[in-house]
Amino acid sequence: MDPNQEIISELKALNEKLDKVTKPSKLMWTNFLSGTFRSLGMLFGTIIIGSILIYIFSQVDFTKSVSKWVEDTLSQIRWEKIVTPQNEIIEQK
Repeated sequence: MDPNQEIISELKALNEKLDKVTKPSKLMWTNFLSGTFRSLGMLFGTIIIGSILIYIFSQVDFTKSVSKWVEDTLSQIRWEKIVTPQNEIIEQK
């Protein structure tokens, strides 16, 4: 067999395989399935990580630190500038 004929027959076989792989319907179906499984994987991964974080945060007691922060913040506020007596408001009018 002629070497050129061998190359041509191999190129034809390769071209047929490429036609099968690059069919639009097959590409759409493959991409749809891969997108579906990718999104399901992200969903399950997010659920697992979220569950772990919720469990960890439920074990930690934030009430002491938050109440201390609120107490410190409230002690630094100058309430006399914020709250004015009612008669001063009436006099300003």
